[in-house]
Amino acid sequence: MTLGRRDAFLYLAAATLGSFGLGVAAFYLNFLYRSLGYDGVALGALVGAAALGVVIGAVPAATIARGRSRRTVILSGGVLAGFGLAGLVLFAAFVPLFLSATLFGLGGILASSSGAALLADSTAAGARSSRFGQQIALGTMAAFFASALAGVLAAPVAAFLHADVNDTIVLRALVAGGGICAALSAIPVLLIENVPVAGPTLDAPRRYGLLARFLAVEVVFGLGAGSFLPFTNLFFAERFGVPFAALGVLLGVIAVAGSLGALAHGRFLARRFGAVPAVVGVVLGSVPFALVAAFASELPVVVAALALRAWLMYGSSATWNAITFSSFTPRERAGVNAIAALAWNGGSGVGAVISGAIRGAVGPGGYTVNLLTLVVFYTGAAALILIFFRQHVPSGDVGAVVMPAPDSRA
Repeated sequence: MTLGRRDAFLYLAAATLGSFGLGVAAFYLNFLYRSLGYDGVALGALVGAAALGVVIGAVPAATIARGRSRRTVILSGGVLAGFGLAGLVLFAAFVPLFLSATLFGLGGILASSSGAALLADSTAAGARSSRFGQQIALGTMAAFFASALAGVLAAPVAAFLHADVNDTIVLRALVAGGGICAALSAIPVLLIENVPVAGPTLDAPRRYGLLARFLAVEVVFGLGAGSFLPFTNLFFAERFGVPFAALGVLLGVIAVAGSLGALAHGRFLARRFGAVPAVVGVVLGSVPFALVAAFASELPVVVAALALRAWLMYGSSATWNAITFSSFTPRERAGVNAIAALAWNGGSGVGAVISGAIRGAVGPGGYTVNLLTLVVFYTGAAALILIFFRQHVPSGDVGAVVMPAPDSRA
């Protein structure tokens, strides 16, 4: 028995539900940390703790799938992430909050690595870029609805609890509600076929050299992303004084733009120009919009710039995922995804801590430095992709006929 299109669609449904619930929780999580008195380096450390969990969970995620089904690993990771989110709601002291965020990241990498590998296994090589684009598009659309809903939930929840919208008890209730919604994603996962992972691997020297190149790119992308993206909600709230309800709409607009880009990139750009040139061109094309957001003083201009940046970058992410998974065999994919996530999240965690320290030192003006840091590292990542993968042809589908396009251009 093998995984098929039905399993791919079930996982897409689960990922969409999870994105919606976690989108609600993530919307308020930074504000919850702030209400507990954490800012600057401490806030950056709490945000980076989830990335640390990914680093810790990378080795288990790389090995646990051997001989087990994707479904089993996804459910196990979801349970661990649920316990971590519960700790974030219940605790107030820094150490248990940090450990809970770490556990949340650890469970998340177990679930997402096996889920992404499942999606690759159940999709033909030539269709993977589009399939990952669908996943990102559905996830970002779910994030849009989550942001829009989360923004308007604060007032009625606060009224029900007879508290202010910024009170810790209100923020805890909102984060918990998002976690409960995310738990519903277990329902479609339970319907996925219980198929153990088996199959050959690439020869070790070739695999390790290829993996090292992918990891270098992921670290640089992570450093850039972690310097700003986890703090986007605080950026709008602190620099422009945007209230919760309007903030949800703004973040939703950015998410929708990202979802449209994810659908378009694999279907049009990657097929026309080849995956690697399409990724490099789009990443470099996103840089000017980040610069506009760094220096513009008008809110509509900043929102438009970040939306266009998301439209470009979400699309390139889908195609980059397709390149990565198509370069390794089914047995290796969950492990590669976990190790790549380790590299990305390791860089992101470092970026988050440094950016938190910068803002703690210079105040809201530190967001400009954060965006400039993103620009530098994203430009560097595009350069590395061009250097390392310009001649690369993915060949991880053992027994399949290797085609230079759409997954790559020789």
